Amino acid sequence: MIKTLALVAALGFTAAAHAQTTPAAQPPLNNPAGGRTPEQQAQAQAGRLAKELNLSPEQQTQLLQLLTTQRQETQAAIQQAGGNRRAMGQAMRAGRDKFDGQLKTVLTPDQYTKYQQLMAQRREMMRERRQGMATGDLD
Repeated sequence: MIKTLALVAALGFTAAAHAQTTPAAQPPLNNPAGGRTPEQQAQAQAGRLAKELNLSPEQQTQLLQLLTTQRQETQAAIQQAGGNRRAMGQAMRAGRDKFDGQLKTVLTPDQYTKYQQLMAQRREMMRERRQGMATGDLD
């Protein structure tokens, strides 16, 4: 019985000591605020869209340039708004409209239609997610 208690105590101390060790440092994401940089975000989105829309290499290059510029401009607009939500919203809408106009010159009409469908699906998923969080229905 005493050996069993000693073993349980030793395991408890080992687990506690292990829990106090510091985790290995993760590489920085080059963004002082945390998260990914606008360039990293643009690359990730360009990669997804290239697959979903079956883009040519030239289209992929053009899309990456558009997305990178859009992300950088959006980030700058948010910083300039200084916390003013209305100004941020207006700047983001203007940036999105500008991006959509430029995107039409890169994609074929069929690709652009599919892009619009994908974006509508993503907006719906986000709406559902927000509604679930508001009602406490976290799956």
